[in-house]
Amino acid sequence: MNLSARTNSATSRNSYNNMNHGGGGSRRYRRIAHTHQVDDTLFGEKNQLLKNRKNDRTRQAGRDIVGAQPSALSNQEGGHAFKPSFGNQIGKRTEKRVMTKPQAVLVCEDELERIKTETTILTPADLEALEAKREADQEHQRLTSKARKEHMLKLSEEAAQRAPKSEIEQIFSAEKHEILRRAQVLKDQMHDSVKLMKTLGTRAQAFTIRDQQLKVKKELEEEHHVYDEKMNTLMEIERLESLKRQEHCDEVKQQKRFADRRVLEDQIEDRRRQRQKESEIVAQEAQEMLAKIQRQQEEDAERERAKALRAQRSMEEIKKFNDDTLLRKQEALRKIKEEDDQVLAYQMRKAEDLKLREEEEALRRHEAELRCAKLRSTQEKMANEKAELDELRAKRAAEARERHAREADLTQARKHKEEMRELRRARNDQAMHRERARVKEATLQQHEYDSIMVQVESDKARVKAEEEKRKLASMEHRRVLQSQIEEKERLKKLTFIKTQEEGQALKEEFARELEKLERIRMEEVGELVQAGVNPLYLSEMKALVIEKQIR
Repeated sequence: MNLSARTNSATSRNSYNNMNHGGGGSRRYRRIAHTHQVDDTLFGEKNQLLKNRKNDRTRQAGRDIVGAQPSALSNQEGGHAFKPSFGNQIGKRTEKRVMTKPQAVLVCEDELERIKTETTILTPADLEALEAKREADQEHQRLTSKARKEHMLKLSEEAAQRAPKSEIEQIFSAEKHEILRRAQVLKDQMHDSVKLMKTLGTRAQAFTIRDQQLKVKKELEEEHHVYDEKMNTLMEIERLESLKRQEHCDEVKQQKRFADRRVLEDQIEDRRRQRQKESEIVAQEAQEMLAKIQRQQEEDAERERAKALRAQRSMEEIKKFNDDTLLRKQEALRKIKEEDDQVLAYQMRKAEDLKLREEEEALRRHEAELRCAKLRSTQEKMANEKAELDELRAKRAAEARERHAREADLTQARKHKEEMRELRRARNDQAMHRERARVKEATLQQHEYDSIMVQVESDKARVKAEEEKRKLASMEHRRVLQSQIEEKERLKKLTFIKTQEEGQALKEEFARELEKLERIRMEEVGELVQAGVNPLYLSEMKALVIEKQIR
């Protein structure tokens, strides 16, 4: 339906344009129908004749509209609608019955190509190729248009040059040429080689001026030398006289210094004798002080010996007292050890598994007994009976602590046994729960594996289809790239030819520039020689290789 609509709209526009351009003689094709039969006609339908006969009235109506008289069209353009009379309609219907030969359909090539293009289903690769072709055509048209414009501008310039110039134009042209000549001269003066030649010429002038200055300087130096010799003689006479005066002054000063030295020596001798007396007094005081210090040291040593003797006697008394105390403590410890041995034997019979704790308790008890023994040793001075009573109380307290410790150990053992029983039951429950979770996890993993395999198969099919599609696109892309490469090679070849031409033009321009610079150098050398510059200093300027400077 879309194709038929586009065909009908295009046919209607072309028919209307043909009517506006003056009748049936100037039109290229005609509108023949409002349905899709136009496309069937264009593409060679086999039963076209039968369809044309069935729709003869429709085609005739279209020809009546297209084949209107020029007068009717002119009336329509003037503002009056075209209304065929009843007689004309009857005559045309009669003529329609007489005409039985099918009418030929004429379509322009552009319209036929457009219809074929619009009825073709294009892939993305085809669309890309068409886009590339369209861009290439546009680029070709742009280059062609640019070349045409350049050619037209060149022709217009040549025509303007060939045309005769007026007097004012000749004056303007002369002024322009003069300005260009001056600009060219200034441009030549700004060239690096010309600047170098100017520099060398300036150096030659400077060297010539320097030679003249050296000559003048030498003459001045000779005059200064004569003057300096004269002045040196006068200055030497003055110097000898000043030396004599200075020697006289030095003798007077030396005599004065000798007198001053004798006075200073007398003063120094007086001060030396005074210092000697003072040192003798200080030495006597030091000897007295040393004797006093020695007496004090002897007294301190005597006091230290007495103090050491008293300390020794005190140590002997303390040692004797400690020996007695040690004997009493050893006896008490022996009794405590016997009691401890009995307690340990009792504990070993009671519980072998509590051996470690009993040893710790024995150690604590031993420490307690030591503390008690220390306490008893301090209280023995007061009463031996009180010490024995305290020892008995300490022993009973230790036994009570042992009983409490054994009861606590038994309670702890029962509690530990109960906790172990609860722990084993909880471990069994956890093992059963882990087994059920492992079975459930294995089932879920199997289901997940099946779903993943299905997804993998579908992904493989999709990837394969995408790979085929990518391969086709790659082939099409390669074809487009090949065409682009060929186009670039052609453009590169044209660019190379153009570059060669530009290179040849540059070589010719370089030769002209070199000749011009040689001429400028000869002019500069001639001007400097005429100005009086030493030709010896112009050798560097003459030997300058301008070609290297230009490059």
